[in-house]
Amino acid sequence: MRTILAAGLTAILAGTAGAQEAPKGKAAVDVVFIIDTTSSMGGLLEAAKTKVWAIANEIAKGKPTPEIRMGLVAFRDKGDSYVTQVTDLTKDLDKMYAQLLALRPEGGGDGPEHVIQALADASSKMSWSKDPKTFKVAYLVGDAPAHEDYADAPKLDAVVQDLVGKGVVVNAVQCGSGGQTQEQWTRVARLGEGRYAALAHDGGVAAADTPFDDRLSALSAKLDGTTLAFGARREATAASLVSLRGMLAMAPAAAVAERASYKAVAGGSAFAAESDLLAAVEEKRVDLGKLADEDLPADL
Repeated sequence: MRTILAAGLTAILAGTAGAQEAPKGKAAVDVVFIIDTTSSMGGLLEAAKTKVWAIANEIAKGKPTPEIRMGLVAFRDKGDSYVTQVTDLTKDLDKMYAQLLALRPEGGGDGPEHVIQALADASSKMSWSKDPKTFKVAYLVGDAPAHEDYADAPKLDAVVQDLVGKGVVVNAVQCGSGGQTQEQWTRVARLGEGRYAALAHDGGVAAADTPFDDRLSALSAKLDGTTLAFGARREATAASLVSLRGMLAMAPAAAVAERASYKAVAGGSAFAAESDLLAAVEEKRVDLGKLADEDLPADL
């Protein structure tokens, strides 16, 4: 279940989160990944799909266990099929992971990318918590420098400072060793009050699947099947469970096993528990005795 890392993606991302420990008493963490998805980033993108749950597990080791929300900004450049794709912060990590799994490395190849637009969207299109007790952190991950020559774009320093103004720590993770990228990423980390790190294009991951991964994946699927959909959203919940099964079938076995570990630590609240009757009753959001018959699961 645990992938062996050689100074890889989890060690850098979760490690910087640990090094930037949120002050004691902070029980919530907002994390946004800002990832270059051009062709040269294929290895790193696949590593992210494998390791994002391990990163969540590392963050969840905080005491008390924090409520984690994650968001995603995928970016390329003008002239590509998209400049940015934004998935807002959500505590339903399955939703974010589905968007991550759907990403494919394409485009690029001509040097700088629209890093500035990606950072601007991370600032303006993410529903960052306004609670000062929430630890907020963004990770810029890419191998190409920012286009600082676009007349219609803000300045790189300004968009980083916008994030800092919202209480967000901005870390910069460089893939490869490009000199211009290193200069910019170092500047982003300094202005963002974060850290700079470098890794290989494959995320530095040496995967070592264990004999337990498939078994944990199967048990996780059975557990997901115990959701008791109720209320007006019963049909929508049932449809989302079908989509979930399809998503997990596409995911690496190690990632599904890490997801099961995270679910055990974080509980149902990290997995759209508002749709599950048992979770709603346990959290005292629903009085079972007051539910109308038509709102109950079919089995009840």
